[in-house]
Amino acid sequence: MDPALIGMIAAPLFSALLSLATKSRRSMERLQLGHAVVLWAAMAAVVAGVAAGDDVSFGSLLRADALSAFMDLMLAFVGGTALFYAVGYMGEKLSRGEVEFLRYRRFFVYFDLFLFAMVLAVNLDNIALMWIAIEGSTLSAALLINFERTKTALEAGWKYIILSFVGIALALFGTVLVYYASEHVLGVRMEALQWSALHRVASDLNPTALELAFIFIVIGYGTKAGIAPMHAWLPDAHAEAPTPISAVLSGLMLNLGLYAVLRLKTIVDPAVGSEFAGSIMVGLGLLSMTIAATFMLIQRDYKRFFAYSSIEHVGIVLVGFGVGGAAGVFGGLFHMINHALAKSTAFYAAGRVLLRYGHKNIEGVTGLLRQMPLVGGAMLLAALALAGMPPFGLFISEFLIAAGAYDERPWVAYLFLGLLAVAFAALVYQVFRMVLGEPKETGRPMTPGGGRLTAAALAAHLVAMGYIGMHMPGFLRALFIPMSHIFHAVAEIP
Repeated sequence: MDPALIGMIAAPLFSALLSLATKSRRSMERLQLGHAVVLWAAMAAVVAGVAAGDDVSFGSLLRADALSAFMDLMLAFVGGTALFYAVGYMGEKLSRGEVEFLRYRRFFVYFDLFLFAMVLAVNLDNIALMWIAIEGSTLSAALLINFERTKTALEAGWKYIILSFVGIALALFGTVLVYYASEHVLGVRMEALQWSALHRVASDLNPTALELAFIFIVIGYGTKAGIAPMHAWLPDAHAEAPTPISAVLSGLMLNLGLYAVLRLKTIVDPAVGSEFAGSIMVGLGLLSMTIAATFMLIQRDYKRFFAYSSIEHVGIVLVGFGVGGAAGVFGGLFHMINHALAKSTAFYAAGRVLLRYGHKNIEGVTGLLRQMPLVGGAMLLAALALAGMPPFGLFISEFLIAAGAYDERPWVAYLFLGLLAVAFAALVYQVFRMVLGEPKETGRPMTPGGGRLTAAALAAHLVAMGYIGMHMPGFLRALFIPMSHIFHAVAEIP
């Protein structure tokens, strides 16, 4: 039994329950900032435990291996900074009279439940219970996407709900097929649904059932991950959700969908060979990159622009795991964490711009570096990172994925590099004209309190983004080695 694992999962749930009883803005701020600190402390203990060489568990229900701890690291770090950012962002809207206190309180209840469902999902050692937890994250995310109650926000929320429920139903069918395959080997008992047991007997499972299961789960959880062509909900949802939620959707929820697909891939590969799942992932990854890069060139809304950029980066991760090998797997994993940091930084900056100018029109925003140096600088650095420029980690991951693709399938590497070039051009064109030049509008500056908290979140991400690009932390290195074994690839960590 590990108290840190229980604490990390329970903290968001308790925070949601306590939020219901808060009576003042000051109480809510203390609660949510304390919640973030508890998340970080518990995550550090869990990651340290797994990095030391042992899985962290609670009975047979909860278990954090290296892959779960890696997800915990992303969820807790970005979730914690998002709480800091949200306290400043929503506090500013409360001060301006754009939301009343009851809705301000409701926002944090939904947000905490959203975090709770995601943290629970990645630590459950049971494929069926993971499905239920992911379903819970879908419901709480839907409440947050239409939180603004505008016509476009309601449309985005309903589109998200309809497509997500279709996807989650297909994922359930895939889960049933996995159980069908496993109960013939493990018997009719709970162990037949445990990830650890499935991984142990993967090579003995029915390959036809697993092939069908993988197709259903890729479509089902791929909808949640924003994989094309199941991505239609994503640009609308990211554009209409309150900006702290846009950051969490892009930085965390897309990775949660990928996590579910990748978990099944570790079971499918030993049973049917890596070519089956790899080909599907490469095809969907290149399709996602193609659609995203094309639409990034013509966007006029900066939140929708960053949303399409997220689809592109989901595609890059899929190509990495699809080509496989040590370079592809390491590149895919490293890309997930670096994209989470860079994209949430971009959305944090975009939220400050939205609060200042009150619109999301790219052509109406210029001169951010002159008028808002921290925000403009953060958006510029995030864009350079997302474009795959050194010294940021996304340069390393994209280089490794391209090298892995060239070794396995050279035509994939050529197409991959071509699509990266298009996305690079779109990022430079769209973001540079926002950050350079003279400001067109004065806008409305934030109050000092909200400005400090959102600036702290931005600064934390800039430091993390720069550090991880230039130096691989020891705890991350200790997670990557066992993760490469989970994916049946022996990686040499640079």
